[in-house]
Amino acid sequence: MAGRRVNVNVGVLGHIDSGKTALARALSTTASTAAFDKQPQSRERGITLDLGFSCFSVPLPAHLRPAPGAGPEPEPEPRLQVTLVDCPGHASLIRTIIGGAQIIDLMMLVIDVTKGMQTQSAECLVIGQIACQKLVVVLNKTDLLPEGKKQAAIDRMTKKMQKTLESTKFRGAPVIPVAAKPGGPDAPETEAPQGIPELIELLTSQISIPTRDPSGPFLMSVDHCFSIKGQGTVMTGTILSGSVSLGDSVEIPALKVLDDHSVIGRSLFKKETNIQLFVGLRVQLSTGELGVIDSAFGQSGKFKVHVPGGLSPESKKILTSALKKRGRAGRGEAAKPEEAERPEPAQPVGLSLSFKRYVFDAHKRMVQSP
Repeated sequence: MAGRRVNVNVGVLGHIDSGKTALARALSTTASTAAFDKQPQSRERGITLDLGFSCFSVPLPAHLRPAPGAGPEPEPEPRLQVTLVDCPGHASLIRTIIGGAQIIDLMMLVIDVTKGMQTQSAECLVIGQIACQKLVVVLNKTDLLPEGKKQAAIDRMTKKMQKTLESTKFRGAPVIPVAAKPGGPDAPETEAPQGIPELIELLTSQISIPTRDPSGPFLMSVDHCFSIKGQGTVMTGTILSGSVSLGDSVEIPALKVLDDHSVIGRSLFKKETNIQLFVGLRVQLSTGELGVIDSAFGQSGKFKVHVPGGLSPESKKILTSALKKRGRAGRGEAAKPEEAERPEPAQPVGLSLSFKRYVFDAHKRMVQSP
């Protein structure tokens, strides 16, 4: 642990409008570019549409420090970094919620104390039973309760939640009341959140350091993908196992993208053809390599071929010269001299596809020829 922080991921899940993002904001001291509904669509609709990431740090608690003599001496002031994964609450975004749940170590189930358990609250509880081992229930919006009946209402809701959890693996999980944004989302920032220090103390006591395997196969859950001008495509995510270093080659299974193992094809099908019907069929390049149609590019007529064995140096040379852009004339830019003088390949690379049409198949599927 010397010289670095110990990180734990805490998921913030619950029904829509239960105050998850407000709670994450009240807890956090550092926000990522994707935190607190920064997307224009999220602000316009007033709901969380994507995973949000932010964090706060506290001194490493005693129960997480190694016993004296059990390991290397920790740094003078070791820190525990708690990364908050703010998940959407809308039913239509359940896939995004599941994507966030698979990277969390502890789950905060946020409940609107004025409404109790709701549909997505129950769904998040089911997801939590699969994805993590520990749970903290947060009763939010306690400021909306009548002052004279506040404590009685909190006690009543606490008992209801404890009874709900009795049939789950989270039986006995702690329940804590807070008011992340007193007065509601449109209220001025004049009143401080209530119960946040107590919540941080509770989270710290419940956290345990998960077992990581830096020597295993590299596996990263990607949460965001975006483009930066001058840099290209950037992906961010959480490493679940293994490690990665600068210069390593990384495979993206969903796209089967790996250096020298992918070819972009065009003009094999008409644009109106549903290329998705051909995904998975075998093809052969005229240069000899065997591949599989991997995916299509909408209605552009282009498609991707994955070549498991990789391309030969000769094929790469031919394909590189065939696919390089020959200047940008026509878009307001003159072609570069070296691009204009690039010779055309002596022999275009072709693809051959052999299959039986679906009329010969009882299920009307594209059937590959033997």
